[in-house]
Amino acid sequence: METNTLFTGVEHIGIKALEMERAIQFYIEVLGFKFLHRIKPGEVELAFLELGGTIIELVEVVDGRQFEDGVVNHLAIRVPDIIKAIEHLRDHQVELTTSEPMSLGEGRYNFFFRGPSGEKLELYQA
Repeated sequence: METNTLFTGVEHIGIKALEMERAIQFYIEVLGFKFLHRIKPGEVELAFLELGGTIIELVEVVDGRQFEDGVVNHLAIRVPDIIKAIEHLRDHQVELTTSEPMSLGEGRYNFFFRGPSGEKLELYQA
């Protein structure tokens, strides 16, 4: 299985936000990011912003779980076929945090796994 067709780029970098409105305002007004959109696919709200082709995802912090995975919460890797990419990870004995990809609606899916140092990584298919 060729890895160069499985992983096509970085989708976004997830950063935890203690106060979502304040974080959005900071990234837009201070750093010049462009607001893209917000979603709440589960218990936390996510806000997406872009600067120079790089997208960040602000991840709302709930229940005091501030820095379980660090301030930079995760790196999302874009894939054209999330099922094949998950099979590839399994073949390489990668630690998977769930068994199936999660639907984010509108044909989008994500799947979390761990890197060799315990870092949180995400596959993202749109």
